[in-house]
Amino acid sequence: MISRAVITDWAVQPGSHCPDTRPAGPPTPAAEQRARRHVQERLARRFPDLPSETLATAAAEAFAFFADARVRHYVPVLALKRAAGQLSERFAALGARGGGT
Repeated sequence: MISRAVITDWAVQPGSHCPDTRPAGPPTPAAEQRARRHVQERLARRFPDLPSETLATAAAEAFAFFADARVRHYVPVLALKRAAGQLSERFAALGARGGGT
C-alpha cells in the first residue's frame, strides 16, 4: 500500500522520477546545422541512388518550409518527413511515366 507521504511527495515534485527532456531554449545555429546534416544523411540512406545535390536541395526546401516555426525542437523530424515524402512522390511519378532515377 502506498503511504500518504509518498503521494504528498510526488504531488509536491511532479515528474521528479523522470528526467526532463524538454529543450532549455531554442537550438543554437550549430545544432541546427547538425540537424540539417543529419537529415541529409538519413535521406542518403533512404534514397541511395539519388545524387547528393538532389538530397541537399530537398532537405533545404523542407527546412525552409518550417523557417517560421515557433517551436524549433521538432523541425528536423518534420523536415525529414516532408523531404522524404516529396522525394518519394517525385520519383514514384517518374517511375509511373517510365522514367528512371
